[in-house]
Amino acid sequence: MDMSLIKIGFWISLLCLIPGLLIRIPVGGAGILLLDVILPIFIGIWWIYRLIIKRTIDLNTHFLLGMVFLLVATGSWIYGAWDLAVKEKIISASYLIRFFSLISFGLIARELYSTKQILPPSQSPIHHLLFLNKLYWILFIIILIGYLQFYLFPDISDFSTVGGFDPHIGRFLGTWMDPNFVAGLLGFWIPIMIGDWYSRNKSCRKRMLAVLILLCLYAVFLTFSRSGYLAAGFGLVIFFFLRDPKVILIGTVIVMLGITLNPRAQKRVGELGGTLANVLLQETDEIDPTASLRIISWGRTLTLWEKHPIFGIGYNTFRYKAAEEGIVEEEYFSSGGSDSSLLTVLVTTGTVGLFFFCLWYGWMIVKSWMAFWRIRTGCSKNQLIGESIHLGLFSGLCSILVHSLFVNSLLFPLILLGIVSLFSILEE
Repeated sequence: MDMSLIKIGFWISLLCLIPGLLIRIPVGGAGILLLDVILPIFIGIWWIYRLIIKRTIDLNTHFLLGMVFLLVATGSWIYGAWDLAVKEKIISASYLIRFFSLISFGLIARELYSTKQILPPSQSPIHHLLFLNKLYWILFIIILIGYLQFYLFPDISDFSTVGGFDPHIGRFLGTWMDPNFVAGLLGFWIPIMIGDWYSRNKSCRKRMLAVLILLCLYAVFLTFSRSGYLAAGFGLVIFFFLRDPKVILIGTVIVMLGITLNPRAQKRVGELGGTLANVLLQETDEIDPTASLRIISWGRTLTLWEKHPIFGIGYNTFRYKAAEEGIVEEEYFSSGGSDSSLLTVLVTTGTVGLFFFCLWYGWMIVKSWMAFWRIRTGCSKNQLIGESIHLGLFSGLCSILVHSLFVNSLLFPLILLGIVSLFSILEE
């Protein structure tokens, strides 16, 4: 297997982001995505090639931390899934394979596009730009399909509800079937694209990137996702506070104008403000029905965790264990976890699992910040990449972390695939 074949498998896996959840085989309330079929096969072949043929592999700290969490998750699954039916055991165990495949994908990304690799002088751009340039086309196709759906088919409830999804009428969905996931995806990538824009010289590619950024920003607006607004806003404020503070004021004016001109956006933002005031300050009773259900779900999830605080109920057994407690209805797509990634990890793998998961994800945040700060202060020896992209990655990771407090996005493979790829490429 030469490098070209590895690259083909690598990009076929990333192309699975385009069909999103549109290609999905429902299995016991859960579902098998196209990525769930292609990625493990690709990863399995790559591991065989590396261990048996090449007999060498370069493991980074990020992968090793992910493996520690995976071992804890496997132990919790053994502990929690013993009384499930055979089909339920297989479905829940498959998510262990999914996580292993995702963190292994980061190793391949690092092998192919790491900034530590030096290209011959005749070749340009450098490795991370080769990756980003291709990935931007994937993002462009995703949002293009989303715009077509939003303007031509705003109501796909007859189709979407068949797969156990919420209807989400009149919102930007595309092939991802859920505006919250789309907003989370773009909330992560927009700061990175802006950081990339700052780092490029004036060129046609820079203008094209600016257009893509604007399309993505408007797409987030059209999702009418409160968690998406909060997360994207948080990531952008962090980025511009450290890179170009005056943009925060300009951006605030533009956002306020957009909300003022769109009644639905006004309603969604008003509901978000009322909910935050009630939850954090207990000043109002203005909790909309969706947020109210989410808060109830959080409370019930914590009650379930209190029964198994150390190792949890078992990795990815939430759909079945929570259904027994009456917290979720097993047949719905969203029943695979709580309305929060961190709560899902806590209840399924316990306090121990949450600690190692936070260690794994926190490593990405800390390393991204350190890389940005070293370049800014002139302490970094790697001058192949500017500080803005590292700052974009740091801001994007913070954005998706905030998003995951309200949506199970940190465990969503179509989002996590890009996260582990870019971090592994940029990690110094």
